[in-house]
Amino acid sequence: MKNTLRVAILTVIALASPLAMADSGSKGNNDDCSVEQAFIAIPDLLVVRPVSLAGCAVGFTAFVVTSPFTAMAECVDESWDTLVVTPGRFTFERDLGDFDDVK
Repeated sequence: MKNTLRVAILTVIALASPLAMADSGSKGNNDDCSVEQAFIAIPDLLVVRPVSLAGCAVGFTAFVVTSPFTAMAECVDESWDTLVVTPGRFTFERDLGDFDDVK
């Protein structure tokens, strides 16, 4: 039980640090800071980011499995962008709680 708790705590620490740094605050306008955004940022950090990280892994796996077929159809770049790059941008490049600028 102690080992499971230690692994869980270390996993949360390892995942929380990079996700917390994902909120760069580079927009330069602090007038947008409201209570609503804080309520959106917390579930984004705790639910949406881990689920989208899992989506990145699933997308990469799907890309690896389908790459022979997409190579035959000569659309590997489109498949890479759709299955890997788009979920990666959603997970790692957007600010916390910001769903408006999803690329």
